Amino acid sequence: MNSNENTHDPLVERALVAFDLAAEHHIAECQPCQTERDQVENALRQFAAANREYAKRPEDFWELQAGRIQATRRESDSKSRLTMTLVPSVVVLLLAAFAILGRTPGVRPIQPAPPVAQVDTDHELLLEVERAIQSDTPRALEPATLMVDESDGNLPLDPALQNKETRSHEN
Repeated sequence: MNSNENTHDPLVERALVAFDLAAEHHIAECQPCQTERDQVENALRQFAAANREYAKRPEDFWELQAGRIQATRRESDSKSRLTMTLVPSVVVLLLAAFAILGRTPGVRPIQPAPPVAQVDTDHELLLEVERAIQSDTPRALEPATLMVDESDGNLPLDPALQNKETRSHEN
């Protein structure tokens, strides 16, 4: 069916697949299309005959085929029974092994370390600031105040600090 030789291929195909009145009318009047249709029908007949011949087998062949199928089914059944009995046994053995291995005598659970007291650095800083404010002088000048305190008889340097209320956020 070379499309270059016959441009009526779609009509022949429609006539072969289903009854198409227009295609049948064309084929009745066109000799090349009639020839092509006859060739295709002949090829289909030969194909069907070859399949029928291939399917014709002696009765012994079919009996042997049935015997092989039954043997394969029996073998498959025996394998599945064996699998169904072995799998649970293997699972039980594995569970027993894990239970035995899980009880090693020298292994003790790790005890958690005691909790570490958390230090709030912001709170500590505020306490330091309060201590610095409550003191009469900065730390850097404390050695100088010792000399002054010895001479004044322990009087504060700033008289406003004498009336100041002492506040503390220490716990």
